Amino acid sequence: MKRTISVLVLIAALLTASFFTFSPASDQPKQFTIGVVNPNHGTQAIQQGFINYLKKAGREQGWEISFQQCEAANEVTPALQQMLAKKVDLIFTVTSPATIKMKEMTRSNKVPGIFALYNPIKSGVIKNLARPEDNLTGVQISGSVPKALDWLLSLAPATKHIFVPIKFDTEAAHQSLAILSKTAAAVGIKITVAEVDSEQELSATLADIPSDVDAIFVMHSILISTHADKIAAAAIAKKIPTGAAIGKSDQGILFSYSPRLNDIGRQAGRLAMMVLQGEAPANIPTEKANYFLGINMDTAQKIGMKISNDILIQTDYLIHNQAQ
Repeated sequence: MKRTISVLVLIAALLTASFFTFSPASDQPKQFTIGVVNPNHGTQAIQQGFINYLKKAGREQGWEISFQQCEAANEVTPALQQMLAKKVDLIFTVTSPATIKMKEMTRSNKVPGIFALYNPIKSGVIKNLARPEDNLTGVQISGSVPKALDWLLSLAPATKHIFVPIKFDTEAAHQSLAILSKTAAAVGIKITVAEVDSEQELSATLADIPSDVDAIFVMHSILISTHADKIAAAAIAKKIPTGAAIGKSDQGILFSYSPRLNDIGRQAGRLAMMVLQGEAPANIPTEKANYFLGINMDTAQKIGMKISNDILIQTDYLIHNQAQ
């Protein structure tokens, strides 16, 4: 009898230990807080793609992921300070200025960072795409400008003079304009650059486009991409084509050859998941974005342009019947 009682006591003790070991209080899901900084209102689809990807991937892992966001250019530094004070697990930045500031502010604490920007090497963010080193990796957006110009000349082969409104508010603006200028010069295309500093200056510039301009090109500039719809409207009024190397065909630009913004966000989100699962950013190669040709058929109709079947079969997506 004593042996039976001892066995029962042992079983009870094991059951009690199991209850405390596997009780809900000690089996809570992993919780992560991620900072998201994107001061470019024209690329909000990037952070939305990033957030949506992580929400879905987090649910599949049984994780709880929350986000602290900043979208104002004049609040980037205090927002990053607040994120670091709250000990976020990872920071995602869009644009060169935001990423450069994030790199500077995480140099000592090594909080992991994921970026989406034009050219991380030329911007001084990393030294090597294959092995980024330090605490940062991400997605490089640059690479589509030369082919975008080719598509413009395919759509409008008579083009000899391209108008380029720009604000140099990010490294991408300098870098992309340099590439466009070099590529255009090689094929004998004249580029007229109109530097603007505000939405009001942009509107005034668009009201005074030189009469011999054949097309307008939308550059990688925060101000310009934010107001791509204004550029589209001005070009439609003049019946001239518009092109972009950053996806703006959904805002009335005739065509874009560029990454799709939502896809950039999802691509960055996948890299962020690797970091949250324990991989060091330094061991994750920086990836290049994929490029897609999109044509706005509404805009083509408004400017009286017929798109050839040869071009249509090479197009990745078409935009029809946008709300007016």
